[in-house]
Amino acid sequence: MEVISSAMKNSKTQVVIVGAGPTGLSMAAQLIRYNIDFIIIEKNEKTTHLSKAIVLQARSLEIFQELGIVEEAIRRGQMTTGMNLFRNGKQKAAVDLADLGKGLSDFAFALSLEQSKTEKLLAEFVANNRKQVEWGSELSRFEQHENGVTVYYKDKTGTEHKIEADYLVGCDGAGSVVRHQLDLTFEGSTESKLFYVADVVLQSPVINKNRLYMHLIPKGFVLFFPMEGAGHYRIIGVLPEHTDDSHEYSFAEIEPNIKKGIITPVDFEELRWFSTYKVHSRKADSFRKGNCFIAGDAAHIHTPAGGQGMNTGIQDAYNLAWKMAYTLRGEVNDTVLETYNTERTENAKRLLNTTDRMFDVMSGVNAFWNIIRLAFFPIFLIVLSTSNFVKRKIFPLLSQIGIAYPDSYLTQQSSVGKVKAGDRMHYFIFANGRTIFSYLNEPVFKLLYFGSKPVENPVGEIGITMSFQSFTEIPASVFGNNSEFYILLRPDNHVSYIGNDVKECRNFLNKIKLSEKK
Repeated sequence: MEVISSAMKNSKTQVVIVGAGPTGLSMAAQLIRYNIDFIIIEKNEKTTHLSKAIVLQARSLEIFQELGIVEEAIRRGQMTTGMNLFRNGKQKAAVDLADLGKGLSDFAFALSLEQSKTEKLLAEFVANNRKQVEWGSELSRFEQHENGVTVYYKDKTGTEHKIEADYLVGCDGAGSVVRHQLDLTFEGSTESKLFYVADVVLQSPVINKNRLYMHLIPKGFVLFFPMEGAGHYRIIGVLPEHTDDSHEYSFAEIEPNIKKGIITPVDFEELRWFSTYKVHSRKADSFRKGNCFIAGDAAHIHTPAGGQGMNTGIQDAYNLAWKMAYTLRGEVNDTVLETYNTERTENAKRLLNTTDRMFDVMSGVNAFWNIIRLAFFPIFLIVLSTSNFVKRKIFPLLSQIGIAYPDSYLTQQSSVGKVKAGDRMHYFIFANGRTIFSYLNEPVFKLLYFGSKPVENPVGEIGITMSFQSFTEIPASVFGNNSEFYILLRPDNHVSYIGNDVKECRNFLNKIKLSEKK
């Protein structure tokens, strides 16, 4: 029998979030939108001061738009307007990134916003909504039971806390205590090469614009990402001759190698941060066990190719929060909540395969990929800069707007025009200048009707929180010549059904209701 200290503080909540990085703070922000009570604990004393991940993709910016913080994110960050590829000190290709995703999202670009600023922005949102992070608090253990989970942690004063909650979400990074206590696997691989990252202020007659500079070097690369502020760049590169894992490098040691490799003249005036690291590619076998979940780096870690890691964690939280909220409100059955596991584990699997291939090309992991990289990558970038078709294939992949769930329990196979069930709602602009997403900010299921005349809600009260909107303008570029059809959107704006038969919408909603447990 467990003895509870009389000094232990007891409390109740609906959700406990462990970890206040980008994923944990995103989870907190989303739960605020759904009016779900939570406690978020973080072992560090405050948000990170290190820049770490630096790219916010379009899908994350769309999520931030729903939170009302996207304008501030853009103000604090730096838009990357283009990419220049160099080899042997000479420019081999230039790509305009300013309109790479034009017509596909309000945010047709990648935003350089270092993790420290992203965390601070999200922490401010949480604080402005009268919630606080329990900084300096460390998880001790947790126990699952039929009706929830009991969580124990110590705060920064050493006081012990016991929380009774419905759910626990581990957003506590690659070394996740939650994942370990759940005994979930974390299988994958570690790249043998050593990589470095540095935040610098530099002067250069060439590296001097809001563009990404990529220098191909034998058996590796050096990337310069533009950051906020004059001459401020993030440098990422590989040490191809590294053999001694016990040696701790300094920036002063690798600076000559950088200059020799890129040939381009550059002077480093200030070093703000430097670190070396090994690249890992791993995924947990499951993102759920009972009433406990894992998300972000606790569930999957990726190579840095394409700037996907932090954005994937933000989307994990976006996917999980609405399902948890609707379950806690007693509106949907548990199979809906289980789709977080099925949808996001499959997405992580695909993403690991994609980023691994991208990383092989970028780093030249073997002789074959080195030849491909040096010979064909410049040609690919030239094609990318001139082909709208290629742009429309690449942008959805990198920006994550192309993520779809066609085989989900929450998807009724159907399509109209270019739109298929499972897709994120396709982007378009009405004649009044408003985008479709400006009508989709409410965190509820949404039934949309597109037809020649406005109609009333054909579903009525069904026991699931939802909204209804009717549109008489039907963009042919998205829907072709089709008319008189319905789109049922999940709260995360992925399409559950699209078609002419509103009965399919009713059938779907009845399927997921709590009274229809599977």
